Amino acid sequence: MKSWLTIRNLLTLVLVLVAGIMSVMALRSTRDWEPGATFEPIPENVDLALKNIKYTKTLDGKPLWTLEADSADHSMDDGITRIKNVHMVFFDPQMGEIVLTAEQGELIPASQTVTVRSNVKVVSSPGSVMQTEFLEYQEADYSLHTDREVRLHFDHFEVVGKGMRLNVENRKLVLLSNVQALLGKR
Repeated sequence: MKSWLTIRNLLTLVLVLVAGIMSVMALRSTRDWEPGATFEPIPENVDLALKNIKYTKTLDGKPLWTLEADSADHSMDDGITRIKNVHMVFFDPQMGEIVLTAEQGELIPASQTVTVRSNVKVVSSPGSVMQTEFLEYQEADYSLHTDREVRLHFDHFEVVGKGMRLNVENRKLVLLSNVQALLGKR
């Protein structure tokens, strides 16, 4: 009777065991390399949730403005995209950029508006700063406006007023009421 334990069978068995051990080790190590898949639940009234968005509005291939946000939650029911940590840049090659930042906002494509609130700051060259708590951008007439208090800081000049309208194209700014100015050092 021939023995099944021959050198050839022994080598085959060793090779199969080594291959099996190496396969198990490879599978275990690749599982450690891959990050665990985690899914954050989205609120019931949200149909699409995105992180780190960038939206650019163009005209004839040239960017008019860019909106970036840490997160965006879109609801199909009302057609509104709610955004957080907003950074919006209006481009103008002749007059320079206008940079708008805010903690929260809404992008409303149906009315072509962007509204922002909470720590709203608008900075334009050469270093003019405007602060308010609410601001709305209307695409139809390229304007920023608010009915809230506004603080404007220029070089050695500060103006406070209630309500404001700014044409982004020609940079014409109108304060609507209770205007006070302070000349001197900041």
